[in-house]
Amino acid sequence: MRSLGIKPKDVVNVRFTAATPPGSLVKLRPVGQNGGEFLRISNHQSVLETELRHYSCLTRGSRIPFDYNSKRYIFDVVDLREAPGGGRVPVAKVQDCDIAVDFLKARK
Repeated sequence: MRSLGIKPKDVVNVRFTAATPPGSLVKLRPVGQNGGEFLRISNHQSVLETELRHYSCLTRGSRIPFDYNSKRYIFDVVDLREAPGGGRVPVAKVQDCDIAVDFLKARK
């Protein structure tokens, strides 16, 4: 609800779409000071893969918050590419596909 910006009892229209392409690449930018710390975690790729299992798809411009070892990490989804063509897309599936992750530098 927080990521959608809705409150209890808000009316939400949900629409099913079968046209969401599988992702091949996601570019993430850390938000705040903990982004650099996240990359120093020895198994940061595994931690991120575990967290992405909570999402069926990602949307460009959205935010992925999660907690690990009592710290909050937040990443902005900056870019998404589809499989197999690699074209830029606004939304892509991340479940049941092999998706590469590219980490960008945090903005100052």
